[in-house]
Amino acid sequence: MNKTTISIAILIILYTVGIIGIKSGTFGDILSLTPLNLSVSLALLLWNHEKWDGKFVAAIAIVAIAGFFVEVAGVQTGIIFGEYTYGKTLGWQWLDVPFVMAVNWLILVYCAAAVVSQRAEWDIWLKAFAGAVIMVSMDFLIEPVAIRYDFWSWANTIIPTQNYLAWGLISFILLMIFHKLVPPINNKVAIALFFLQIIFFVALSF
Repeated sequence: MNKTTISIAILIILYTVGIIGIKSGTFGDILSLTPLNLSVSLALLLWNHEKWDGKFVAAIAIVAIAGFFVEVAGVQTGIIFGEYTYGKTLGWQWLDVPFVMAVNWLILVYCAAAVVSQRAEWDIWLKAFAGAVIMVSMDFLIEPVAIRYDFWSWANTIIPTQNYLAWGLISFILLMIFHKLVPPINNKVAIALFFLQIIFFVALSF
């Protein structure tokens, strides 16, 4: 088997075990492994990226760092997304934000970029817009699960519309930067991970 097949197989196992374990409680406190799951997902994603160069390294660094500090600003001020706080599920925190949020932002931006990358007829603006729509749609799926399993919580238990607007705008900006620096992505692992995450969050929503 090649590394693509191996990577997709590992991801299927990870997300299947995650769904079964969380829904049934079979594997104890499996939620505490969420940061590890996301880190392994990112490692497999990047292992299968075809072209590594300075621009790609810059792109993933910008997305991860910007994503993390946007969350810091959001938590500390309540101005960007609305008033929210992180729970303990996502692990170690700095400035009240789990480190793994940098990983999460990078996974989502990379996967959204990969989904639209092969649209050669689309310019960078349309790709970034389509990718941002994908990321907002993913956030609609993630939010109920995140609240239920103490990833984060909102003031008054209400998810503000502001959250989705800010999420879309920030996603658009990061995707513009990413597409500017990175040529079209041909990474089957990114597409597989994208759909596995949809299945994961849909399954946990019920």
